[in-house]
Amino acid sequence: MAQESAVTSTRSARRQEPSSRAETVALWVGMALFIIGVIALTSIFAIHIAGGAPITALYVISLLCPLGLTVAFFTTVLTGGRRRVK
Repeated sequence: MAQESAVTSTRSARRQEPSSRAETVALWVGMALFIIGVIALTSIFAIHIAGGAPITALYVISLLCPLGLTVAFFTTVLTGGRRRVK
């Protein structure tokens, strides 16, 4: 029983490790870029459905979607790999 409680406390301590401020900011930036890109893509489709022609800026802003996905993905992968080593 004593070993079981020690393992449980070790696991909960690992889960509560504070992440680096830079990692947290990078993840939030990646998610924000992705959401802005999705909103731009949605508005492009909505304008097409309404019969209009979207402005070029929407196409440029929609490029933030894959950029944000890439930033968020690599931030998660790189920070997860570093924590697993500990």
